[in-house]
Order: sequence, then C-alpha cells, then structure tokens
Amino acid sequence: MPVLNDRIKARRIALNLTLQDVADFLGVKEATAQRYESGEIKNIKHEIVASLAELFKCTPAYLMGWSDEISEPSKRSALSSSEMQLLKKFNSLDEKGKHTVNTVLDMEYNRIQKPYLEVVAAHNEDYSEEQIKLMQEDLDDL
Repeated sequence: MPVLNDRIKARRIALNLTLQDVADFLGVKEATAQRYESGEIKNIKHEIVASLAELFKCTPAYLMGWSDEISEPSKRSALSSSEMQLLKKFNSLDEKGKHTVNTVLDMEYNRIQKPYLEVVAAHNEDYSEEQIKLMQEDLDDL
C-alpha cells in the first residue's frame, strides 16, 4: 500500500498539517499517525481511511490510489484549525467534563434555536442514578 502511505503524507503536507494534528483528529497517538504515514501499519481500517479523507479534503478512493482525482467529498469539508482545537480539548476531557460540555452545548443550542422559550422549571423522573449523580456534580461545581 505504498500509494496510500505516500498520499497520506502528501496531503498532510499540502494542507500544512502536523502529525499531531492528524493524530488529534483521529483520536490516536502521534506515533500511530506516523506509522499510518510510513506504512508500518499495513492494514489501515476503512474507518480511518474515511476519516483521513475527510481531514485531507479528498475522497477515500484518492487516498487508496483507486482514483487520481482529489475531489472533495460533497457531504462535509474538513475541520478548521479552531474546530480541530475544540475537538482536541473535548477529547482530552474525562467523562464528567464531556458531560458538562454537552450539557452547556445543548442549553446554548436550544437558546439559539428557540429564543422565545424560557425554562421556568424542569421535572423529569426518567433519569438514571448515573445521570442524577452527574447533574448533581455539575451543580456542585457551579
């Protein structure tokens, strides 16, 4: 698979990305990203190839050497550097931190989507003990 390895490196360099940027996007260590690029890892999972194609603004077929066209996928463009930094920070959080970020994100999303709604009180008896514990920890932190 030298074509795949060469194209991974070429696209990374063309987009001015570091191995650490690639690793952060994939959620792996920098050494693993380097091993994908060098060919040390022979059988790269198709999910990884698809993620690399998204990051590198090309198609998986291009990375695999099945096509010489670097056409961008129409579904999504690659993440901006600020989005990559947010993703990196989010991935470094523990479960409590991720829960807190998701809670705040949901509140802000709902505020923007439905600005005419105002929450007066919320009652729900369907929460699991784990969810109640996480909510209480969030409240304690505030």
